[in-house]
Amino acid sequence: MARQNKGSIGGGISKIGDVLPQLIVRYGLHRRRNLEQIEEAWRQAVGEQYATVTQVAKFYRGTLTIKVPHNAFMQELSFRHSELIDTLCALLKDEKIKKIRFELSETGWGCK
Repeated sequence: MARQNKGSIGGGISKIGDVLPQLIVRYGLHRRRNLEQIEEAWRQAVGEQYATVTQVAKFYRGTLTIKVPHNAFMQELSFRHSELIDTLCALLKDEKIKKIRFELSETGWGCK
């Protein structure tokens, strides 16, 4: 005898509203959407000059990792660390950014 799922219709067919949230989590789509929002906020926070040569690498447990092409960019953006966190937190009310970590890009000049 087939087991019926909670929220299923008839012979075990689930409602899309019950299945969709599970699929979003399973395939990590919520993280991709959040990363896109973080990338947009990063562009706004640093301005076009830095947005074109930096890249959001990841966001995990409150730490935003940014790839930079050169030590000079790393140092310059590090000086603005507190300002950038404040700006990002204001732009991203749902995300708690506690720290920004800068890493050198393996590709060199111009990350994108």
